[in-house]
Amino acid sequence: MKISYNWLKDYINLKLSPEELKDRMTFAGIEVEAVEQLGKNLKQIKIAKVVKFEQHPNAEKLSVCLVDDGTETKQVICGAPNCKNDIKVAFAGIGTQIQDFIIKKAKLRGELSFGMLCSESELGISTDHDGIMILPEDAPIGTDLASYLGLEDTCYDVEITPNRPDLLGIIGVARDLSALLELPLTLPESKLNASNEPIEDHLSLENKVPELCTRYTARMIKNVEVKDSPDWLKKKLISVGLRPINNVVDITNFVMMEFGHPLHAFDYSLINEKKIIVRSAKENEEFPALDEVTYKLKPEDVVIADENRAIALAGIIGGENSHITSSTKDIVIEAANFLYSSIRKTAGRMNISTDSSYRFERDITDEVAEFASIRACELILEIAGGELLKGKLDSFPTKKGLRKVSIRPSRAKKILSIEISPKQIIEYLTALGLNITKESEDNLEFEIPYYRKDLTREIDLIEEVIRLNGYNNVPTFLKSQNIMNKPVFFARRKIENLLVNYGFSEVVNWNFGDPKDLDKLKVNANDKRRDFAKLKNPLGESFSIMRSMLLPSLLKNALHNINHGQKNFRIFELKKVFTRKNEKLATEKLHLTGLLCGELNPVYWKDNSKQLDFYDVKGITEDILAELKLKNCEYQGSEEPYYQPGMGVDVTISGRLIASLGKIDPKIAVKFDINLPVFAIDIDLETIFTMDLFQDHVFEIIPKFPPVLRDVSFIIAKEHKYADIIETMRKAGKNVISKIVLFDEFAGKNIKDGFHSLTFSLVFSSDTKTLTDEYINNILKKVIKALINSYNTEMR
Repeated sequence: MKISYNWLKDYINLKLSPEELKDRMTFAGIEVEAVEQLGKNLKQIKIAKVVKFEQHPNAEKLSVCLVDDGTETKQVICGAPNCKNDIKVAFAGIGTQIQDFIIKKAKLRGELSFGMLCSESELGISTDHDGIMILPEDAPIGTDLASYLGLEDTCYDVEITPNRPDLLGIIGVARDLSALLELPLTLPESKLNASNEPIEDHLSLENKVPELCTRYTARMIKNVEVKDSPDWLKKKLISVGLRPINNVVDITNFVMMEFGHPLHAFDYSLINEKKIIVRSAKENEEFPALDEVTYKLKPEDVVIADENRAIALAGIIGGENSHITSSTKDIVIEAANFLYSSIRKTAGRMNISTDSSYRFERDITDEVAEFASIRACELILEIAGGELLKGKLDSFPTKKGLRKVSIRPSRAKKILSIEISPKQIIEYLTALGLNITKESEDNLEFEIPYYRKDLTREIDLIEEVIRLNGYNNVPTFLKSQNIMNKPVFFARRKIENLLVNYGFSEVVNWNFGDPKDLDKLKVNANDKRRDFAKLKNPLGESFSIMRSMLLPSLLKNALHNINHGQKNFRIFELKKVFTRKNEKLATEKLHLTGLLCGELNPVYWKDNSKQLDFYDVKGITEDILAELKLKNCEYQGSEEPYYQPGMGVDVTISGRLIASLGKIDPKIAVKFDINLPVFAIDIDLETIFTMDLFQDHVFEIIPKFPPVLRDVSFIIAKEHKYADIIETMRKAGKNVISKIVLFDEFAGKNIKDGFHSLTFSLVFSSDTKTLTDEYINNILKKVIKALINSYNTEMR
């Protein structure tokens, strides 16, 4: 169902913006499925003036017009019969989209056309397509049509739950919002001035199926003038997606959207024997509907008929044999209600869905029929003229009194878990139209208005209380749970996949450890890893603490593999380590530890075997850190006691230790009964994931311009750090050097002691242009100059 923002403002003084109102309606239980800005397409249409009108030289039914749109005069070819000089028109220039096509420059019979003069039908304003839309003389040239016609609005497409038929009209929504927003509700007051001529002298009513037609009312108006609706009525209908037809039909549609109760208008002259009969259809009875389809009916279908034929399919669609036309003079206004299940079955079997059936299927109330009938007749008399006959025909066989429902404030508090007073409950429910009839210590009795058929039990009233109080205002007693950190989750998965691609196997060990393992690794007494968490009731000494390091467990895994003849292996474990000093609970930190032993690659007959070395392990570590998008990592000698002197490295970023790697000291390895060279990697993932530098992968655009490679070779003192050299070259490269790779290192013959020769490959690239040789050579000169000034290098 569609709801107009501007139409709502006729009943409540809204202060909220359209976007704010959307959120409030959703929280109130009126789900907004879509929002449409009306008039958006009409803002492309400009008011223009035809300043010159001539017959097309090559086409009898076309004309050549010069049109002034306020900026310039353009030639337009037009085929409308009502086009002439000095009229204001709706002009669509080149590039304007109308419905499914875009206006383009065109040549029609040899003459160029630079736009289009539009009809109301083409613009979706009405069904009038007999000619172009002619605007009043005072319409300002150059103004967009939406602003001039006042068609700028916001339309909400809402889903109304089946238990709330009171919200099927804009007044119902306004009533709900007035209670929610604490705003006064202004409803239209209708008064009818009828003649002294009774309706019974001209029309009679017989309801043969009172169990299927729970109410049927009919009023009659003579001598109406069927014509176009006034602009205000057209705008209302357009704002909710309905197309204007004529003033009588438009009024019935207007009142349906206003009250949520469908109406139908019959041409009195087409009712045979001047009698309306509500009955069941005959087997295979044919009914010509307004959609130009003839339906075959069944006895379970309900029809509105005269003495000879069916003139409407009850609650679903009118008949072609009795509808309003321009020649209609006397009309009958039907306001009825039907059993919702009957309407649903008939509409479903025939595959018909109308605004009328949509409402009747949701069990609307009998009482609203009378209000809708009075409102429609009042508007018809005002807009179409005519004379209302005295009285009405009314079949209301099962009239019921108003229902009463009680609520206990103590029960509401218990269910809702909020503090709310009986006074507040009364204020909420009376704002919805309920009347308090009895008030005792813990019992409030309310009379339910006819339009709230859904309120039958105490729990229904409790639901209304919390809806108006606000679901979002209910206090929460549980902290929000962080179910999953997606960047960390995917980063872990990428690391695991990378290690598997490198030939690693993941191992899973118990989180329990042996404190003696730290002694074997020579971990210092004041090291934080000595602050382990002890178990109160361990399985034994070997499982008496929560592990503060993963390495001892992996060394035991390595021994197991070696003892079973597996001397070439790569294993890793990604688990938490635990430390506790004075805290009640242990601190948990995620670590990745890997262990490598044996040959670099599997044995292959064409290649010589090569044992793993320190640089292979360092390369794997660098790839892991690169996968985490970490930059500016610094490598320096490690102080870890379990690495072989000179064969261990710590990795830091901005002074924070994030990893270490190296060769396990053989003296340490022997303590674990291992006699083979073993290398280890230990990465503190917890620290990395909490750093601002950590980021999940984002898409990197492939460079449009080709990269250029250059090599630079120089002799430099060994005391200088590799990271410092790289940083010096990057700074001199002015963001043009995208990659620097060391691919050769030489020391010995012709190189002084304490020095070595380094050769780097530099990749130059740009996202904005192709780099010329001259530009690259200038950058390379700056790089060489920076190296000489910083490190006194000797270029080769």
